Amino acid sequence: MVADQAIFLDVGHDRYFSVGGAAAQAMQALLEQRPASKVELDRLLKAGLIEIGEAPQPSQLICATVPARSLVEEGGGRAFRGLGPLLQVSASLAKARRDVKRRPLASILDDIKSRKAGGSYPSVRSSDARLEVAATFNAARRFVPIKPSCLQDSLALLACLARRRLSADLVFGVKLHPFSAHCWVQAGDIVLNDAIDHVTIHTPILVI
Repeated sequence: MVADQAIFLDVGHDRYFSVGGAAAQAMQALLEQRPASKVELDRLLKAGLIEIGEAPQPSQLICATVPARSLVEEGGGRAFRGLGPLLQVSASLAKARRDVKRRPLASILDDIKSRKAGGSYPSVRSSDARLEVAATFNAARRFVPIKPSCLQDSLALLACLARRRLSADLVFGVKLHPFSAHCWVQAGDIVLNDAIDHVTIHTPILVI
């Protein structure tokens, strides 16, 4: 919910859309477990936006930790040594760019979910190691002649973390007036590849 609009990310069709007015009010009531207009609920049901079944528990609802720090703004783009980091970041960006162009969004996100859910990462890892990898990525990224793109760059950073068996969250956010969609990588309350002011104007809609 953003202002008086209910915004949806249709992962299967790689698109955003919104509903307003009474339909958005009915959606808000559902989320808050309040009574809602039966007429509007029927419309949402016919549109395929809701279904009849058990309501999700609060722990199942999409939420993201409010970011408090930015690695980029704290100088998290330290110098790197040798060609190794530059080549790795270049390869990760090139692959991410191909994936974004050629693969459905749902398939890309399923890979990330499977990697995190499949026990690929130790339960406890040093946050310093995660910040170090992200800082090296940010530093090397400036020298790679590939046009920046939030999804492409975030996927590339996640891939670099995964090589070290480290993980972070991929966060998608939206804003209105004008509409804007954005994504970034976040570890706890630390944004790894963007500025605080840029991400906080977006309301999280999906966290993986």
